[in-house]
Amino acid sequence: MTHPRLPSLNLIRVFETAARRMSFKGAAEELFVSPPAVSHQIKALEDSLGVTLFRRENRKITLTAEGKRYYLHVKRGLDLIDSATLAVRKEKKKRRFLVNTLPNIASLLLFPNIHHFQARFPELNIQIDSDVARIDFDTSEVMVAIRHECGNEPGLTYHPLVRIALTPICSRRYLEQHPGLRKADFTGCRLIKISGDTYQWPRWRAEWDARSDVSDELVVSTVQASIEAVKNDVGVAMGYLPTAYQFMHRDDDLVLPVPKKVTRHGECFLTYRNEDAGDEVIKTFHDWVVGVIADEWTNKKI
Repeated sequence: MTHPRLPSLNLIRVFETAARRMSFKGAAEELFVSPPAVSHQIKALEDSLGVTLFRRENRKITLTAEGKRYYLHVKRGLDLIDSATLAVRKEKKKRRFLVNTLPNIASLLLFPNIHHFQARFPELNIQIDSDVARIDFDTSEVMVAIRHECGNEPGLTYHPLVRIALTPICSRRYLEQHPGLRKADFTGCRLIKISGDTYQWPRWRAEWDARSDVSDELVVSTVQASIEAVKNDVGVAMGYLPTAYQFMHRDDDLVLPVPKKVTRHGECFLTYRNEDAGDEVIKTFHDWVVGVIADEWTNKKI
């Protein structure tokens, strides 16, 4: 959007300097121009605004009433511009460290703990991009990604972080009401499914021959939503191990009805470009994530 009636920033800066120093000569010295040049630019600004900003009295100048009001607004505006410029320059000095990860990992691991990693690298501008879609390293500024399943891209390095497995999870009250769950009998139960992962239940039930006819289902959008439904005794959800342990640590009412019936569901990897293999920040981030996973996703606290 253009503002054709606005005077140039150069004229405004000359005015601010002259008004602050109350001297065309002093303004000229500060701006490294001649006094006549300052006088000429002030006159051009006055003509543009249609008001007189200075009273010229021999070798002395004073601000008119309009000049005083204009100076207060101009000074405030220039201070804001100076502050914004300093902030941008300071931010530019910070290295941007963009992390792409799955929403579940972002909410359970990164968001609650990233301040610890930030404390090690205060100069980093850390950003977390939470998305189920696999980011394209060739067209993005992402430094590292946490992915489910390893790809075959020749330009990327994959470090295994944690193996993911499936087993049902429900509340103690729901288990008491449906004791057949201990034998993988889902008769009369409501299955809670996640819309983005349609294979979890069929995969687990096929491996463990849990083929009871279940027509009552609830579909939710996220893992967290499925756990909330479980807490409210809505039904039985498919738990992702070891992430389910974190929910169980926080709520003692959550249980695994058939803890020995576990189905493998892939693995999570830390991914980055091959040319960044020696990057110290990435190495530290890898070690930090491994430590957070070991602390948050353990069954030793149960």
